[in-house]
Amino acid sequence: MESLLVRLRFLNHSKVAGIILPLSLCQQLQLRPRQQILISLGKKEVTATVFQDKQNVDSNTVKITGLLRKQLYIPHTGFIHLKRDGDTIRIGPSIGIVTTGVRPQTPNPIGGRTSFFQKLLTAQKGKGVFYFAFSPNDIDWDRQVVDAWFLRPTNTGKYTWKKLTTPLPDVVYDRIPSRAAEKLDYVQQFKMRWVAETRLPIFNDGFFDKWNVYRLLYPNLEVQEHIPETHIQPTLEKVKAMVRKYPIIYLKPKNGSLGYGIVKLTKKTNKTYEVSYHTGMGNVRRIFKTISAAFAHISRARRLNSYLVQQGIQLCTYQNRPFDFRVHLHKNQENNWVVSCMAAKVAGSGSVTTHVRTGGVVIPGEDLLQHLFGQQKDLITRRIRDAAIRLSAAIEEANRAPLGELGLDMGIDTHGQVWMFEANSKPGRSIFKHSRLKEADAFSRNLIVDYSRYLANF
Repeated sequence: MESLLVRLRFLNHSKVAGIILPLSLCQQLQLRPRQQILISLGKKEVTATVFQDKQNVDSNTVKITGLLRKQLYIPHTGFIHLKRDGDTIRIGPSIGIVTTGVRPQTPNPIGGRTSFFQKLLTAQKGKGVFYFAFSPNDIDWDRQVVDAWFLRPTNTGKYTWKKLTTPLPDVVYDRIPSRAAEKLDYVQQFKMRWVAETRLPIFNDGFFDKWNVYRLLYPNLEVQEHIPETHIQPTLEKVKAMVRKYPIIYLKPKNGSLGYGIVKLTKKTNKTYEVSYHTGMGNVRRIFKTISAAFAHISRARRLNSYLVQQGIQLCTYQNRPFDFRVHLHKNQENNWVVSCMAAKVAGSGSVTTHVRTGGVVIPGEDLLQHLFGQQKDLITRRIRDAAIRLSAAIEEANRAPLGELGLDMGIDTHGQVWMFEANSKPGRSIFKHSRLKEADAFSRNLIVDYSRYLANF
């Protein structure tokens, strides 16, 4: 049956584990007074007695006795969903965001990333969910509970952080911040134990390997046209072969992010080879007379056995600078992929990539397309969005694990062909800092909650 949005209140009565509902809700949930029934929240369940609230026949307020609240570790009052599932009444959904770097004190319980999580958790407003952030170290596996950080509204309309004990949640959203953190023993142990013991969903688990994404997608005829030719572990011979086919190629770290370590190799018309990359000192550009000399320079300071070599694309330009798109996608409550945001990233002067950290500029995608393509803007927008949705579906199918969010780096070449360069399972949200993308930011954060409700079967 469909879940019911109700207002949850606590009673001081502590001698009976009871749930008090008005007649209308008793009828909808097919409950009778004095009935014994299981009440569950996340991984906790308790046998409780049903009582009818005779003073509020048609109210949507549900009251929980103090004993039931204590036994179920219900964290707070407010709007929440009830759902009858066989012989159990489920309260929830309970959604946990797992991360590292969680501290025991306020006002910054997640250190420098506290504001990031605060924005995520504000999406709970009006959704009827228990929503919180936690570290794997905060779990008590014997009691099946976690000491988690909740963002709670205050009387002044602001929010404050509260640490509350609550059952292991119905669903977990993985926001482990880095590949290094992912490899930590306690993170790996948590994930193995979560799968083995809870049998509850965790989505966006882990980080993508660029080579695996290519290897899985390229044979897929539905999306093959959008995937640049890519090879692993570039040798001099592989690089020579790629340069014969394409005037531009890129060498990228297999597990890189934010554009770190990317090298652009361009075959010039005068038969020289230009090598471009970014260092902490700025953008570097070197000219070599032979491909062998260029390759020797590239490999001198890089472990190319952990790199890819990829076909370069002649991207469309804006003000003589190449641009691509970050397309942010989510699964919605119907389990369908939707685009929440499409932002153009215009490369900085002399930069190899369009990343903001190397001088790139973010522009709302449709603004840039309107400027460049005029009346064809809607057609180009649809082509990018349709390709992004097909690519996301293909990535999720190949991943064989739930994905609720993706960040795709995509571009349009000078012939109008749409390409995908990278897929990110932990996409950053820097594009949403643009003043014109605040609405897209809220839409994106809301979709995370919606997909969590789908996975939690609420």
